[in-house]
Amino acid sequence: MISTTEAIILKSLKYRDSGKLLTVYTAEYGRCSLIANGARKAKNKFGSALEPMSCSALTFYKRTGKDLHTLSGAETAVPLRNLMDSFDRMTAGLAICETVYSTQTHEEQNLAIFHLLKDVLVALNASERNEQTLIAWFQAHYAAFLGFRIAPDFCAASGEAVSPADAPHFLLSLADGAPYSPAFAQVNTGFRMDAGTLAILQRLMHISPEQALLMVLSERQQTQLSDFLAMYYQFHLDRTVSDRSRRFMQAAQGL
Repeated sequence: MISTTEAIILKSLKYRDSGKLLTVYTAEYGRCSLIANGARKAKNKFGSALEPMSCSALTFYKRTGKDLHTLSGAETAVPLRNLMDSFDRMTAGLAICETVYSTQTHEEQNLAIFHLLKDVLVALNASERNEQTLIAWFQAHYAAFLGFRIAPDFCAASGEAVSPADAPHFLLSLADGAPYSPAFAQVNTGFRMDAGTLAILQRLMHISPEQALLMVLSERQQTQLSDFLAMYYQFHLDRTVSDRSRRFMQAAQGL
């Protein structure tokens, strides 16, 4: 069956003498693996549409019951040329794509995930600063699609609203990403987070990626968000998102 669908290129590896082995996230099928024969030749029919983080319209022969399909055509659907022009944009984009790559393991359509990924890359492409904040924004929202939504607005024990002004520090439950209010000071397990960082996390859950780019975080706040999200994902997936994703995140933060 020949299929054409919009896709984000998550990863590209060498395949045989001149081809590429692609992992993509498509609007129609979710994660797919594709062979692009001849894609590494100086003159090929795919152009720049197969570069990592590209948003492209892909045409391929989809083989029923098979995990590997053959690409026949590719065109850029949404130009994202700026992603590779800046080290900060590139590392943030690669960290976001690596997060999806390491958590989506088979073909299963999820348009919401596709649009979340596409929207954050479009915002990143237009960014001029604070790119690392988008990694936290994406991972905080993406967790809900993996089955473990983050809920930083309400107390993990009582369910009542929590204000960062209530205490200088909070413990966050790794079960649901919710803070314990000061009334539950006896709790001694969880992720310790400064009140200012909690306020940022709360705000991130209610704004667009474009608005997230306007937020200026201190190095300590960036590190706390990154460490919390890594621990949160590890708690629920019984593993880290991926070492590659962590390295890209650290590079984006200048660590």
